[in-house]
Amino acid sequence: MSNVGYPQTGLTADDFYNKAVNQKDASTRRRLFADARQSNLCTYQIYVLAAEVEERWNQDISRIKAILEKGVRVFKNPAGQGAHCAEVSATSWHQQAIEAEKRGHRKTAAALKEVIDKVDK
Repeated sequence: MSNVGYPQTGLTADDFYNKAVNQKDASTRRRLFADARQSNLCTYQIYVLAAEVEERWNQDISRIKAILEKGVRVFKNPAGQGAHCAEVSATSWHQQAIEAEKRGHRKTAAALKEVIDKVDK
């Protein structure tokens, strides 16, 4: 039985990143991301951190973009998962791209800028 989708750890965004960035097992990283999303429903930055973890382990630009696109879409029109959350502006997402680049995650930053432009159209 899978526990994905049910928070087992009550992870903060920082706890998620610190645990996931050093986790070699992809399925464990995905579970940590699911736990962190459930524990931080209105923390849109969790998607950027997950993309950074993906960049660190796989450098798979399509997976990085998929993670970021889901986050941008959830917080563009917060219904469903983010129904009780405020909409996140493109400006806020662009700020996250700048922060990701400062942390050395150039692929994540570039992918986020591309996703923002795609979803904002």
